[in-house]
Amino acid sequence: MKQLTSILILLALLAACDKSDSYQLPPTEKIECHYFPLDSGAWRDFDVVEIKIDEPIALFDTQQYIVRELFGGIFIDNAGDTLRQIERFRRTNESEKWQRMNTWLAYINGTEVIQIEENTRIIKMKLPLTVGKQWNGNAYNRTDTLQKYHFTVDSIDCPAVVGRFKFDSVLTISQKNELTAISKVLFAERYAAGIGMVEKIQIDIYSDTYAPNIDIENRITQGTMVHHTLIGFGK
Repeated sequence: MKQLTSILILLALLAACDKSDSYQLPPTEKIECHYFPLDSGAWRDFDVVEIKIDEPIALFDTQQYIVRELFGGIFIDNAGDTLRQIERFRRTNESEKWQRMNTWLAYINGTEVIQIEENTRIIKMKLPLTVGKQWNGNAYNRTDTLQKYHFTVDSIDCPAVVGRFKFDSVLTISQKNELTAISKVLFAERYAAGIGMVEKIQIDIYSDTYAPNIDIENRITQGTMVHHTLIGFGK
């Protein structure tokens, strides 16, 4: 399966960069992060491959579509924080018209880079960024006591090729990383300096076959795999 092969290649690339470098923000009155720009009018297009498997009911479904994120105006919440609106659209192919999906919000609050997705507040980054740094990305949610997501900076300021693009400085953050003989949960995002997120992988799979010598991706009983890859960006 071509889509599955591309996901496996990404997993190998996540650890391929020299992790000795780190990025420290300079002292400024207004803290910003060049890996998470919030410029009005900026847009990013992603090719999305979504695979759903449920072997007991013979479900092997693959969907492919395009998602656009368009950074729009600002929104001031009840706490007085200024949030950037991210308008999200979807279409099946480039010949179709965009269909609006929803609106997300993002802002930088002190040392925290926060994005609100479907009313869920996620701490995407904790500044300053250093290799190995960890934080609970789910700290602002009510499920925090049960689901403490230990986001980790895996690498930073590394060159990388994402789709058709080659970037000089890329940041990789693992959001979930749990592996057993019968299950795998791996969520990770990659960000390019001056652009923002350029790649996202979400793997949540389970196998009822115990075979340690065979990769779990090749013996999936149930699960989903979603891969976002940047295909275009601009302002």
